[in-house]
Amino acid sequence: MTTTSSPPSSTATYTAQTSPPSTSRSAPSSTASTPPSEYPKFVPKSKVDKRYTQYVQGDKMVMLAPGVYAEPPPDGVLGRLEDYSSYLGNCTAIKRYSETYPGGNTCW
Repeated sequence: MTTTSSPPSSTATYTAQTSPPSTSRSAPSSTASTPPSEYPKFVPKSKVDKRYTQYVQGDKMVMLAPGVYAEPPPDGVLGRLEDYSSYLGNCTAIKRYSETYPGGNTCW
């Protein structure tokens, strides 16, 4: 006696389980929040090259980017990068920085 059987019904279930992930898992968009910049920040004047500090009053300076410094504001409020229109530091760093934040500068 010969018997025939139909394919198991679990095949459809298996296919559904192996389908690609839903589109709700999209890649992060460019509008995702980015961590805040670590600059500007106060740094001890003693840690900065003497060429950059000789005319700066007080015991701290503002680091705008690696190798780029500014005098601290008189009110002691750090502010934003855009608030500093005059800076000094390493010539290579100044050139790179001034492309984004134009301003008066002195470099060595």
